[in-house]
Amino acid sequence: MYELEDSFWWFRGKDAVLLGLLEKIGAGAKSEKRILDEGGGTGRVLAGLEGYGKAYGLDFSPIALEFCGRRGIEKVVRGTGAALPFRDGAFDFVTSVDFLYHRNVRDDRKVLAEMARTLKSGGRLILSEPAFMFLYGPHDEAQHGKKRYNASEIKELMSSCGLVIEKLSYFNFILFPFFLAHRLRKKWSGIRSESDVRKINPLLNRLLFSCLRLEAGLLGSINLPVGSSVICMARKP
Repeated sequence: MYELEDSFWWFRGKDAVLLGLLEKIGAGAKSEKRILDEGGGTGRVLAGLEGYGKAYGLDFSPIALEFCGRRGIEKVVRGTGAALPFRDGAFDFVTSVDFLYHRNVRDDRKVLAEMARTLKSGGRLILSEPAFMFLYGPHDEAQHGKKRYNASEIKELMSSCGLVIEKLSYFNFILFPFFLAHRLRKKWSGIRSESDVRKINPLLNRLLFSCLRLEAGLLGSINLPVGSSVICMARKP
């Protein structure tokens, strides 16, 4: 993932969706806002967030922290989502990309309550997770995923920790029919574990990215009814 994600369409597209929501709520460049990226993996998202404020990262994996170091990212700590090593109200924004999805996260409610605790009053959580359990298959096994979520589940989780939803939508809508066919074919093939992250034709890569970039713009004004991922922005009262 570290070798491919800076150019691979899916990761770049998710960045466009996430950063588009930050810009929508006024998190401009050179801001003094404090941002936490929880479960940041190799630091790709965190590196992008550094242009929107003082960005900090957290991950439990020493391997993940090593990759963050390779990117020159220093403001990252080792810890768990169930017991964040930060004071109450420390952050203006918390981002979480495909974190609850991971099988090492055993209590979604507790993890979200911790995110809410570290938000300032009026602060926002932006969370993205893979969508729909019927799409669960070899890629999810390879990524150590425990489950995929739907919008209703995300809505209930946000309510459980007192956060008020401002945006709840699916994305990867345009490509969803092709994504569905690909995932079901692999699921029925008998393959147990195989990641979809691999080098593809550069022209195809650009085309796929352009679809997600278009959706990033659309999400500023509409919600998409279906997609391979679900994204939520919620505010702490």
